[in-house]
Amino acid sequence: MTNQAKRFYVETLGCPKNQVDSDKLIGTLLADGMLATDSAEDADLVVVNTCAFIDEARRESIDTILSLDEQRKKSSRLVVTGCMAERYGQELADELPEVDLVAGFGVPVHTPAPKKLIPVGSAPVPTLDLLNLPRPKSSSPWAYIKIAEGCDRTCGFCAIPSFRGPQRSRDVQSIISEVEQLEAREI
Repeated sequence: MTNQAKRFYVETLGCPKNQVDSDKLIGTLLADGMLATDSAEDADLVVVNTCAFIDEARRESIDTILSLDEQRKKSSRLVVTGCMAERYGQELADELPEVDLVAGFGVPVHTPAPKKLIPVGSAPVPTLDLLNLPRPKSSSPWAYIKIAEGCDRTCGFCAIPSFRGPQRSRDVQSIISEVEQLEAREI
C-alpha cells in the first residue's frame, strides 16, 4: 500500500459566488493534504458545485453530474454540492444513484458520511464557514471576493434566500486579509 495523497477534481457551474465557494472548497482540500487534478479520470474525489437558478442551469448541472460519473474511475467518490444540492438535495439523493454524497453548503465533502444526503445544519461534523475559509492563491491576475452571503429579501421571482439563507456580511479585516492572501492584481 502506498502513502500517495488522494487527488480531487472540482467542476464549478453557475455564478461567481459558486466560483468563490469552489475556491474555498479547494483551499480546504489542499490544506487537508489532497492534491488537485485537472481530470475527473485521475481523481479519487470528484465534486460538482451546481447551479439551480434557472431551468437551463439545473439541466446543465444534471448533465455534468452524469458526464463526470461516466468519466471518473469506479473507486472514486462523486459528490454534489452547491445551490442545486441545497435546494433539491433529497430529490438528487433519491434520483441519482450515480452520486455518492449530496452535501449542502458548508458541509465537508471529503469526509465519509453515514448517509447519502447531508444538508447544511444536519451534518454530523461541524459545518464550514464558506465566507471565511482560506483560498489558494489566485492563478489569474484577478479574483472575485465574496463580501456577503445570502439575502434577506423575499422576492417572488427569486429562490436564492431559500438556499443561501439570510444575509451575513464579512468584517472588513477578513476581506482585506483574503485580498492580500490571493495576491491578485485586480479584485
